[in-house]
Amino acid sequence: MTLSSKRGDSLELKAYEFVKKRIMSRIYAPGQKILDSKIAAELNISRTPVRDALRLLEHEGFLVGQAGKGWNVYALTLEDIHEIFDIKVELEGMLARKAAACTDKKLRAQLKKTLDDMKAAEKVKDNGAWHKNDLELHRTMLAMADNKRAARIINDLNDQWYRVRIGLVAMQGRVHRSNLEHTAFVESILLGNGDDAEQQMRSHLNNLRQEILNILVNLVFPFAQNGI
Repeated sequence: MTLSSKRGDSLELKAYEFVKKRIMSRIYAPGQKILDSKIAAELNISRTPVRDALRLLEHEGFLVGQAGKGWNVYALTLEDIHEIFDIKVELEGMLARKAAACTDKKLRAQLKKTLDDMKAAEKVKDNGAWHKNDLELHRTMLAMADNKRAARIINDLNDQWYRVRIGLVAMQGRVHRSNLEHTAFVESILLGNGDDAEQQMRSHLNNLRQEILNILVNLVFPFAQNGI
């Protein structure tokens, strides 16, 4: 399911981006009811493109439809995190291997520069800059791997756990540990060592998964009745 290319797609896209942004930023909380009539009134558009947008967001895992009663924001579970990271470990491991075979000088230079920028952001404790460069580094690696379908899957998965990701950056010591892990797989990619790049990426993602699970089990779920 994708946004249509018909006449109403611009309104559907407007509603889609409006709701998705608010879910990812937690303006719409997990479990919160979303009504197409209310969204349509806020955007001053008809309900039809809003319904289409909400159905797409349901298909992508951001909303849960309630027959005749609208939609609710999906609340992530521990099982969801495992499923997301099971796919990420396999797919991004393969993509790191493919990236190691990339000979594009511009992309290779961008990968190294972005890693350097992440380290610089850590030194000045600029979590916002670090997060921005982290996203850019992974975008560059995906470009180096040159598999657009796999990249779309990874980007969709990352959107689904974005609500958790933002809070993780602020954790004491996480940026430093992440920089060490990023350095390991980036250096392997730049050396052209596909086997090691894949293993380092898998290790990074499994470490990240475990850290997320520890936080959710011990610090979040006991106080989040509606999930995350």
